[in-house]
Amino acid sequence: MSQIFDKNNGLIENFLSSKYLENGLAKNTIKSYEKDIILMLNWFYKRKIIYNEINEQELSKYFSFLKNKQQSISSINRKISVIKGFFNFLYSEKIIISNPTYNLIGMRNKKLLPNVLSEKEINFLISESYKNYKNNKLKLNERKVFFRLHVILEILYSTGLRISELLNLKISSTNSLKDKFYIRGKGGTQRLIVFTSRSINVIKLWVEFIKRNNDKKNDFLFPDNKNKKNVSRQIIFKDLKMLANKLDLDNKKVTPHSIRHSFATHLLNRGADLRSLQKMLGHADISTTEIYTQVRQDRLLGLVKESHPLNNIFKKEDIKNA
Repeated sequence: MSQIFDKNNGLIENFLSSKYLENGLAKNTIKSYEKDIILMLNWFYKRKIIYNEINEQELSKYFSFLKNKQQSISSINRKISVIKGFFNFLYSEKIIISNPTYNLIGMRNKKLLPNVLSEKEINFLISESYKNYKNNKLKLNERKVFFRLHVILEILYSTGLRISELLNLKISSTNSLKDKFYIRGKGGTQRLIVFTSRSINVIKLWVEFIKRNNDKKNDFLFPDNKNKKNVSRQIIFKDLKMLANKLDLDNKKVTPHSIRHSFATHLLNRGADLRSLQKMLGHADISTTEIYTQVRQDRLLGLVKESHPLNNIFKKEDIKNA
């Protein structure tokens, strides 16, 4: 891999720099882009084909190779997007004389609806996590896990934050919290987060709890067990599964991301508009937010029956005598 990277280091670096400046992409995203390009160039390098000799037919062979490796459609589509961007960059900079990705299109991918919990299930998780925290028969560390879950569930469901955004919050940033503040989210973009009064109270109680039970100072709102950095997403994921199993809920549905999906879906169900929801979720493209509009057929049927003006007229008239 080092051979091909050395030969093309300048090209890849310049391309990634331009993408970072244009879109403000996260460092992890830039690294995954770099990996996709290097893997592709290595594949051709082994076949004695360098970047300016790659044509449309050769690229098709490469993506067939990925498909035969049983990579997911979404993964292949991401690689197609990155590679198209790379060759578009080379062509615009006149480094290559023709663009082999001009006619390249992504594979059709069935959009799956996200896992969404019902309002009843969300409230059950929140209330039961608090009950377990208040259970004095449990050890302090066990109670702390349940209290942390309770606070995280409250905030995720109240704000629609991503779990990574939530775990990066600092105590100092919440000291003067009233009902809203700005965070720097995915891609370094800034957005406004609105808190409910209940979630603010829960945060205050949590801060008091960790200050009372942690000897070492740590400014993270959710410190790890060693009190050196923030707790990992993997631990929260595992804790949520534990709580779901304890409450006989489907643990595949109970994840930090499903709480965020539930926040969005429940707001839409209660009349929120798509543009406002897009801002709250921090989606760069509204098409990402539109997945939440794919509601169940029974809800649509109920909506027509309850809200359509003609239906209301016929309710008032005695249609039997018509």
